[in-house]
Amino acid sequence: MSALTRLWSRAPLWRTTLIMTGACGVFSLFFPAPWLGRTLPYYQTVTDKLGHMLGCETPAQQAAKEASQGRRMVSQPPLDAQFEGVIPFAGRQLALPAGRWHPVLNYQDDIAHGEVLTSIFVRSQQGTVTGFIIAQATTQSIPAADTRLLQDMCHNGFNFTSGDLPQDGNKTECWLTAPIHVANGQFITSNEPLQALVSSPLFIPPALQRLGLLGFNLPPVLVDAGWTHIEKSKSGTGVDFATIHTFVSPVPAGQHAVPGSPEDWSRAGMNDTPDVASFVQRTDAWLKGWLPILRKGYAGTLEVGTLPLQSTTDPGFHG
Repeated sequence: MSALTRLWSRAPLWRTTLIMTGACGVFSLFFPAPWLGRTLPYYQTVTDKLGHMLGCETPAQQAAKEASQGRRMVSQPPLDAQFEGVIPFAGRQLALPAGRWHPVLNYQDDIAHGEVLTSIFVRSQQGTVTGFIIAQATTQSIPAADTRLLQDMCHNGFNFTSGDLPQDGNKTECWLTAPIHVANGQFITSNEPLQALVSSPLFIPPALQRLGLLGFNLPPVLVDAGWTHIEKSKSGTGVDFATIHTFVSPVPAGQHAVPGSPEDWSRAGMNDTPDVASFVQRTDAWLKGWLPILRKGYAGTLEVGTLPLQSTTDPGFHG
């Protein structure tokens, strides 16, 4: 019997002290004293990593997580709800093209831009998406510099068509049509500013995931009919804006495939297939006729039930 073994057997108080010291050392890694974490920052880092590996969180981590979640508001309305005509949106009005539109997701992030509300709607026929709307608008003014990306979307060489109103120093307005390809559950476009919107990790993935879980099929190509209105705030510094992107499906009624090849759905290739060029031209013409209604919606002067049928019927709607 060694000296250590004899000491272990004959000194119960020492044995208990040794066991308690080891146990306290282990517990200190998972529940460090605040003063120890402040004194030894690296020690705090090690204990945080251990806690994360075991699925535990420190009080500080829990508080930060709760604060973050409390300021990020995502809601998924019942998808069996449906809207037609004109609906309230961000203190204004949102005019919906023809058909029944279902709400997919509402998003507002107080961490970054709690002043901007995002709502997504979908329209379908026999399980296939014929329309997809991303609507954004300010509920409070934001710095003018934060709208640069919205304007850059319109002035991009990859758009099918684009246009704008002369700037008068108080407001800016532009519109566009652009190809949106759908691959692996993602929206893809060569227009980089537009890509930032259609791939936003904050609301696009959960919206598309929800559609997929509910059995909605997205066509491989959509055409974006986008409109943006920015004007100086009447209540103070900064600007207010609304941007409405209506993706319409080029799939002909009663069919499942889009005309042409994927390469044809581009500014360079659209004229190679007459059906592609025709659909783009019809979408552009519809958007230009829809602009006055979008402007009235921004001003809140639309009368419910008065939308002209010809104006609301986009090329993706088949009745």
